[in-house]
Amino acid sequence: MTGMQNKTIRLAVCAAMAGWALCALCAQAEARPRVLIIGDSISIGYTPFVKAALSNRMEIVHAPGNNQATATGLAHLEAWLGTGRWDVIHFNWGLHDLKYIDGQGKGTSVSKGRQWVPVEQYETNLGTLVRRLKKSGARLIWCSTTPVPEGTGIRIAGSEVAYNAAALRVMRAEGVPVNDLHAFVGSPGRRLAMGGRPRDVHYTPAGSEALAGEVVRAIEAALGCRAGQDGWVALFGGAGLAGWRPYGKPAGTPPGEGWSVEGGLLRKKPGIRGGDLITEKQYGDFELEWEWRLSPGGNNGVKYCVTEARPGAPGYEYQMIDDLSEKWAKLPENARTASFYVVLPPAAGKPLKPAGEWNASRIVVRGDRCEHWLNGRKVLEYVFGSAEVKAGVAASKFAKYPGFGDKLTGHIMLTDHTDETWFRSIRIREPAGR
Repeated sequence: MTGMQNKTIRLAVCAAMAGWALCALCAQAEARPRVLIIGDSISIGYTPFVKAALSNRMEIVHAPGNNQATATGLAHLEAWLGTGRWDVIHFNWGLHDLKYIDGQGKGTSVSKGRQWVPVEQYETNLGTLVRRLKKSGARLIWCSTTPVPEGTGIRIAGSEVAYNAAALRVMRAEGVPVNDLHAFVGSPGRRLAMGGRPRDVHYTPAGSEALAGEVVRAIEAALGCRAGQDGWVALFGGAGLAGWRPYGKPAGTPPGEGWSVEGGLLRKKPGIRGGDLITEKQYGDFELEWEWRLSPGGNNGVKYCVTEARPGAPGYEYQMIDDLSEKWAKLPENARTASFYVVLPPAAGKPLKPAGEWNASRIVVRGDRCEHWLNGRKVLEYVFGSAEVKAGVAASKFAKYPGFGDKLTGHIMLTDHTDETWFRSIRIREPAGR
C-alpha cells in the first residue's frame, strides 16, 4: 500500500469519525428538553437566572420581547410557538392586562384610562390561549401574576388578586399546574425584602434570582428531572397521590375528602378530615425532602419509621407548626418546627419562614443516625435508641409505648391535622442498590 493510499484511508477514517461525532452531538442536542417561557418583563428579568441553572441540561427560550397582555398572546402565540417541539411551556399574562391605558394604548394614570383587558375578558382570553397551548403537546405550567405594590401610577395595588383568581379557575378546568409566584412573593414587606422595587412592579437582580429559583423547581418538576436524578423518586410531583394510601387501609383506598390536589399542590383542607396518608412502600435508610406551607396558626407534621402495628404512636414526627403564632406561645422547644416531636428540640436560630411562605425540609436516616434539616440547615441530629432519645421519650406521652425511638423500617406519613397545609415536591432517595 502506497503512502498516498495510507493518507487517503486516514482522511476517510477521520472524516467518518468527525461525521459520527457531529451526529452524536446533534442527537444529544435533539434529546435535550426544550422549554419555552412566555411572559412580560418580570419573566425577562428571571429568565437569565433560569438559563444559568438549567442550560447544561435543557434549552431555555423566552418568546421574543415583552409578551405583555393576553391580547398580545392571541395575536402572536402562533409565531412564538413556531413549528419546533416544546417539552415544557411556562407562561404568564396579567400585569399588562390589568394596567390602565389611554386611547392610543399607552400606559396612563388610573383616573384617565381604562384597563387594557378587563378581568372577565382576561379569563376568556386565557381559556382560548391555554387550549391552543395544550395542542402543542408540551407540559404546561401557569405562573401566577406577582403582586402590584402601591404607587405604580398605572395599576391599582392588589388588582392582581382578581386576575389570579380568574386564571386559577381556567387552570383548574384545564388541568394545568400552577407555579404560584404570587404566594411566593407574599406580603408587601416580604416583597421589598426579597428585592421588589418600591412603587414599581419590577425586581432587583436579587429579586429576579429568587423568582428564578421557583421557576427552575417548577420546570424540573414538570420534566421529572428531580425524580430519577441521582436516585431520587417523586412521592408527590403535582399530578396525583399514586403510591399513597390512608393509614390502616388497604392499597387502592382513596384519600378522604380532606385531601385534594389543586394546581399541582397537595392541600390538606382546613376542618375536613381526610385521614393520615402513608406511602405504600416502606423505607429503612433514606433521604426525604419536601416543601410545605401552613396557614396562620397552623399545625401539621411528617412522620417516618411509621408502623401500623402501633396505632397510638405510629412513627416519629418532624413537627411543622406556626412557631410565631400567639396560639403556640407556650409550646416547649421540643414541640416546635423541625423537632422530633416532644422528644428532642431543634437547634436555636433555625431558619424558619413564617406562615404563608414555603419552607423546605429534609430528613436523613442512615444506619442508627437521623438528621432533621430546615431550609438548607441541619437543625437536629440524633441516634436511634440512644440515652438521649430514651430520656426524651420517657418524659413524653410516648413513654408507654415500648421501643418508641428505636430504628425500624417503615412508611412515610403525612398527618391529618385540622389546619390548612400545602405540600409540594415530595421526593425520596434510598442508598444505591436498594
